[in-house]
Amino acid sequence: MSSDPSCTVYIGNLDERVSDRVLYDILIQAGRVVDLHIPRDKETDRSKGFAFAEYETEEIADYAVRLFTGLVTLYNRTLRFGLSGQDKATPNLQAPSMFTSNSPFKSRLYEDVSVSPLPRYAQVDEGSGLKTDEEKMEDL
Repeated sequence: MSSDPSCTVYIGNLDERVSDRVLYDILIQAGRVVDLHIPRDKETDRSKGFAFAEYETEEIADYAVRLFTGLVTLYNRTLRFGLSGQDKATPNLQAPSMFTSNSPFKSRLYEDVSVSPLPRYAQVDEGSGLKTDEEKMEDL
């Protein structure tokens, strides 16, 4: 990890099977990830159960913590998120169970990996900011 702790997010409760790529693919949904580090044991090369992700700005890092807290479960473990340097990670809020075990949102490649879908922002309107897909439909 390079520099700014205010742009760095702590991710805890990681299963040792979580790869850099899987974690990156989730984290990138909040914004550009500048650096991702999953500390490993020197002797066994196993994950230590946590990671650090550095985002471009402090605002994106804060958004990522609020967005992902309580929503991301990998290998039956709900991940914990917090801004690096804070005393404790943000407590996981119980997110409603939105998907059943046969949900199309569950990864077929990683059987024990599931991520709740995130809102899509596809259109930027300079006058009012970002619009969700539902807001765009209302404009029609």
